[in-house]
Amino acid sequence: SSLSSSSSSSSSVAVACAFVSALGAFAFGYNLAVVNGPLEAIARSATGVANNLTAQGSIVSTLLVGATVGSLVAGKIVDACGRRMSQLYCGVLLAVGPGLCVFSATSLPGILAGRFLTGVGIGIASSLVPLYISEVSPKNLRGSLGSVNQLTICLGIVLGLLANLVYAPHQWRAMFGIAAVPGALLALLAATFLPETPAFLASRGKVDEAEKQALRLWGESRDVEVNDVESSKPAEGGGESIFSKAYRKVLVVSVLMFVFQQMSGINSIVFFSSSMFHDIGVQNPAVASLIVGLVNLVGTMFTGYLVDRAGRKQLMQVSYGGMALTLGVLSVVSSSGLSHSLPFAPLVILASILAYMFSFALGAGAIPGMYVSEIGGDCRAQASSVAFTTHWIMNILIGQYFLQLTSQFGVSALYAVFALSCLCALVFVNRVCSETKGKSFDEIKKDFLLV
Repeated sequence: SSLSSSSSSSSSVAVACAFVSALGAFAFGYNLAVVNGPLEAIARSATGVANNLTAQGSIVSTLLVGATVGSLVAGKIVDACGRRMSQLYCGVLLAVGPGLCVFSATSLPGILAGRFLTGVGIGIASSLVPLYISEVSPKNLRGSLGSVNQLTICLGIVLGLLANLVYAPHQWRAMFGIAAVPGALLALLAATFLPETPAFLASRGKVDEAEKQALRLWGESRDVEVNDVESSKPAEGGGESIFSKAYRKVLVVSVLMFVFQQMSGINSIVFFSSSMFHDIGVQNPAVASLIVGLVNLVGTMFTGYLVDRAGRKQLMQVSYGGMALTLGVLSVVSSSGLSHSLPFAPLVILASILAYMFSFALGAGAIPGMYVSEIGGDCRAQASSVAFTTHWIMNILIGQYFLQLTSQFGVSALYAVFALSCLCALVFVNRVCSETKGKSFDEIKKDFLLV
């Protein structure tokens, strides 16, 4: 019994580490969502011009450019400085960025610099958090703890939207002040509490230290996990690259995971949800966004419960299948003829949006980041970096061209394209993705490496 209590108290250390690391994910969600309400007020305070659309656009896009840069450099930073120190630097960026926005409130360059730094922090966090959590989790909890990343992103989004409801737009400095808190907390706890991951230590040849951290994280049940650590020892010649032939499958899967996630239409559904809620009488767009955010949060909780039971692959299949179906319905019902002739069209559209969000949360939302951090072998940090760089580039491209395409082809046609993309994703998951549930990193490596 002392053995089981030791391993359960150790598991609680792993759980605590996962939640501390996820402060970076929380900041990611909050910073993305909080800017929506006060955007015009921020641009006005910085430029003295009301309705300055260029300034508003740059306040949003600077964050996304920063996030792309952050993801691009994340792999290098995380492998060079280690997982723990990277969390500290990430926390500093996520605290300084919003702080700079608050203190340079009347200067557009100052606000943009703050947004860019916040973006870089978000970009690093997007790759680092799922990676760190996968490396500190015992393998029987790796899925459930891995879903904490997406759960805290959703929580951050919901609280960012709540801040839009609680504060008036001109009180945006208070909203941004709150944004600095999780970053500061992450930096503090990374400096004082978070351990380095056993896999990283072993990859640097520090096997005794790796064993010590494995004991702290996984307790007596660690023997199985330590084999993982052993397999992370540096190979002769070291320095594997994600672009080498052996890692080709890992590279392709990592990139496609996020191409399909972004091509599932998630950004457009979130973007258009306000106007669709408006059609059925919900006048306040912030309330509409909040409802969508809460459905996302609940769906992600289900994922956390199911992912180590049903497995990653099955949840992604259900997720993409559900999204293809609901997007098909949305495409049909929102085609101009039907949306006006059907008396209950707005309700069908609303139900489809909520079912779509739940389907997204169940697999496509939470699993790609977790999955990529599991399959990367000795290039886990590089795989996460490449995957999330893809995520941010897709995000920018869809944001940039989405409205133009909608006005040119109509929203119904776009939904049809997204539905088709979800069907392609379903085939991809079926054919290419192996199940990783309950496997050690070593076993997963055998499935993915082309040796």
